[in-house]
Amino acid sequence: MTNEELIHEFFRRSDAGDVDGLLELLSDDCSYSTVLLERDLRGKAELADLFRSNLDGLRSHREWATNVIVEGDVAGSEVRLEGVSRTGREVVLDSLNVWDFADGRIRRIRVYADTAPIAAAFA
Repeated sequence: MTNEELIHEFFRRSDAGDVDGLLELLSDDCSYSTVLLERDLRGKAELADLFRSNLDGLRSHREWATNVIVEGDVAGSEVRLEGVSRTGREVVLDSLNVWDFADGRIRRIRVYADTAPIAAAFA
């Protein structure tokens, strides 16, 4: 799978609610950072908890990457999330993701997004 295909497959598995499938795409030393969290997450166990928590908070969702630019083992993509929270509120979030890859897996994900839409949706 190419690095761009890994990004699209990540969101396909996320949309399907396949946490185990998401973890298969990650390296053992993977990390995840975003302004939405108090600290960077490290390792598959912490990311599994994040993925499950995110999916549990949504009644439905669709997330996808557009404008993917790959340069070797680094990529950038615009990401759109549309969904409905468990409380029935609409969730819409646009972000910029930066991806690092190693040995055919995702090694690091950095998400840059405005926190206001998520805070309002889950208030």
